[in-house]
Amino acid sequence: MIYEDEWNLLIKKLAEIKSENSEASFSDNLLKMLVVGEDHRFWWHFGVDPIGLMRAFWRTIFQHRREGGSTIAMQLVRTIIKRYELTPQRKIKEIYFATRLTLITDKEEILKLYLNVAYFGWNMHGVTQACKCLGLDKSTLSNYDAASIIARLKYPEPRYDQVNKLKKIDLRTKYIVNRFNTLNFKEHYGTI
Repeated sequence: MIYEDEWNLLIKKLAEIKSENSEASFSDNLLKMLVVGEDHRFWWHFGVDPIGLMRAFWRTIFQHRREGGSTIAMQLVRTIIKRYELTPQRKIKEIYFATRLTLITDKEEILKLYLNVAYFGWNMHGVTQACKCLGLDKSTLSNYDAASIIARLKYPEPRYDQVNKLKKIDLRTKYIVNRFNTLNFKEHYGTI
């Protein structure tokens, strides 16, 4: 079968991550902010968001603005297999693995796995390190604190205080909180 050796390595690595973090607890709002900030149609697709991919393709080709169309499952796969080259082959492999992973793994588990391996900035690999560096308890986060952590996925925490970077993190945090509140108010959380 295509990519079978890589698939087996991916599954093995995910099992290790799950085992290493079996005692980890997350505040519910951290998971919700992750969905709102990174993949708002997460609950409605099977690892690949065709709308997001088409939007990213359109903006890249016709508007010459590079934009991501990766779902959380695709980001998890990319982080685990550590392939970052900008090629169609890599994207196809991510799509294939993310779809397969979503079919055999609980959606909430995918969110937790991603949070355990994601890069949030300098010396912040995984949400546990991010919370430690930021002085936060990941099991009792306010909405703002949860959104602040998720904002660092797009704008990683710099090694040294950089005013522009910290401002971007703050603006992204406010955007995520506002989007979460709007979607909750309209009872569309995670569906638009």
